[in-house]
Amino acid sequence: IVMGVQTGEIKASVGTDSILQESGLVRTASLLAVLETKAVKLSDTIDVGDGILAIGKDTLCDHNWHRGGYGKITVEQGFGLASNIANYKAVRKAFDNEQAFAEVLAKYGYQVKDTSLVYNSLGYGILTTPLQNLTFFNYIAKSKTAIKEALEYSVSNGLAKPTQSDKVKVAGATGTIQLSNGEYAVEFCGYSPADNPKYSIIVSINKKGLPASGGLMAGDVFRQIVVIMDER
Repeated sequence: IVMGVQTGEIKASVGTDSILQESGLVRTASLLAVLETKAVKLSDTIDVGDGILAIGKDTLCDHNWHRGGYGKITVEQGFGLASNIANYKAVRKAFDNEQAFAEVLAKYGYQVKDTSLVYNSLGYGILTTPLQNLTFFNYIAKSKTAIKEALEYSVSNGLAKPTQSDKVKVAGATGTIQLSNGEYAVEFCGYSPADNPKYSIIVSINKKGLPASGGLMAGDVFRQIVVIMDER
């Protein structure tokens, strides 16, 4: 889906914009919620250790846990690298309880079905649509907020590098999540040009099995769309 940043008008849409499912893009809303509390900054350091974190009966794993994890990284790096552990620890530092966090997500339009400070921050327990995610990113594109720096970092130094174009600077975030039916939703949502946004775009792909990468799969499609839009 392609949306005009200033007007919110849908410029193009292929597929369905109303499919209701969990989305890894919610982690961007989680970071915005954290930053707005002022309790956490992008430059703060978080220790994600070896990529495996036990939290009571739950266990969070980063995608590179089998390679030993990322160790000590900044909040911004954790976002760019899609670290589940960094995401959770930042939310845990900023919010005392899951209900307070759920209320902030609701302010952004994300209604939490099953509250969990561990999983809501990653997109689990929240049903959303591609259009809803795009509308949220479009809001960011029009706002003056610190999260824009993280969205640019994600493209320049994070897992969203496949979205880079030598024609126009973009900003955005990846989203990869395993759905209840076993499939994966791989997504990328962002806007361009990063310094003066004209279009916000979301690419959402549902696929069976691994590999599943929002940056490599949805991100590459995003890049091609951005190039076409820039040439218009």
